[in-house]
Amino acid sequence: MTLVLQNCKTFYRGKIRQVDIEVDEGKISKVCKKGKGFENINCKGLFVFPGLIDVHVHFRVPGHEHKEDWNSASAAALHGGYTCVLDMPNNNPPIIDERTLDKKMKIVRRKAFVDYGLYIGASKASRDFSISLAKKIAGIKLYMSSAQGELLVTDERIKRKAFEKAALLKKTIAVHAEDEKEICKMKERFRGMSIREHHLIRNDKSESIAIENAAKLAEITGAFLHVCHVSSKLGLEKLEPMLKAGKASCGVTPHHLFLTEKDVAHIGNMAKVNPSIKTEDDRKALWLALNSGLVKIIESDHAPHSLSEKNLDYDSAPAGIAGIETTLPLLLDAYNKGLISLKKILDCCCTNPSKIFGIKRKGAIEVGNDADFCIVDLHKKHKIRNDELFTKCGWSVFEGKNVKGAVEMTIIRGVVSYANGSIVEQTKGVNLFGGD
Repeated sequence: MTLVLQNCKTFYRGKIRQVDIEVDEGKISKVCKKGKGFENINCKGLFVFPGLIDVHVHFRVPGHEHKEDWNSASAAALHGGYTCVLDMPNNNPPIIDERTLDKKMKIVRRKAFVDYGLYIGASKASRDFSISLAKKIAGIKLYMSSAQGELLVTDERIKRKAFEKAALLKKTIAVHAEDEKEICKMKERFRGMSIREHHLIRNDKSESIAIENAAKLAEITGAFLHVCHVSSKLGLEKLEPMLKAGKASCGVTPHHLFLTEKDVAHIGNMAKVNPSIKTEDDRKALWLALNSGLVKIIESDHAPHSLSEKNLDYDSAPAGIAGIETTLPLLLDAYNKGLISLKKILDCCCTNPSKIFGIKRKGAIEVGNDADFCIVDLHKKHKIRNDELFTKCGWSVFEGKNVKGAVEMTIIRGVVSYANGSIVEQTKGVNLFGGD
């Protein structure tokens, strides 16, 4: 059965055009002035993006299902306009070898109703990865800080091996770039600290040291480096030569784009996140790098925790913010305020993630690509509300914020999955790297 999206205002062949999009067997079959089909969706007055791609999420399975699971997280993704996610390996047990990866894959295969890829984590034990693993994973994740047990890697020899493995497998190595030694030193200085000092402990120096370290390892090994959630002006400056040379990419998050340490002091532990939310100067530097093209990916770093966990004291409260549902509304609001273009949102949430991580048939409205669409009302005013979220944790640091721009419908491989505030159909998610 042919589906036609009529009167679509969208980016096609580099320009915003008014077109009809024909869909057949889950693929875009034709882009034309007047489409023909058995089922029509009128998109007049709306804007059509390809389905968004989030290269950095924590869907908490296995081991932390009280925070999130793949059903609740898939629903949250669709609510946010995302049809494809790449999930991190900091699970229980951590995903550090083919055995743990395969076990996780079996769970996700049954539960996901968005398309997905899975990272494998570099570990202290420096486990060997077989060449065949390249067909199963989205990339290798290296935690230089903000991890426990096997996933925390501070030994330089093991870091180098992780980069060598990424180069051998021809996979991106995604790095959490904070220097553990610098953080431990600052923790000693700020004993008895509160959330107000979080940005002083996990500071820009810590980020810049780790980024410089990662950049050198990427140069030596030839691995392609992706620095996750860059948060500081100093960190950007250290990474800039690699970014300009096309040897690395980096992501920024909405919480680093829209909040500062002053907001964190007001919000409290709900805004505790690693790397920390920093100063207004850092926030402005991130926006400048984003709009100049230096930063090529916007990632949510969706990392939900229960309210009871976040309400613990500062030392005990876990770091992380739920964000996959609020990322696009915040960006659309920024568009309406003249802070970012629609093309930049398309590039950083669709096209670039697809290219950088090798996600085929995604990220652009082109004949032959998967019929994944995020249909938005650019002008709809609404308030971000906790009681309208699908994430299991049920809260957002942006609760109560008025925004202009809303996701109206999400379509995955030609199936309307989210519309009018509800999940319409749970499609079967596909592993984009063929591991199933």
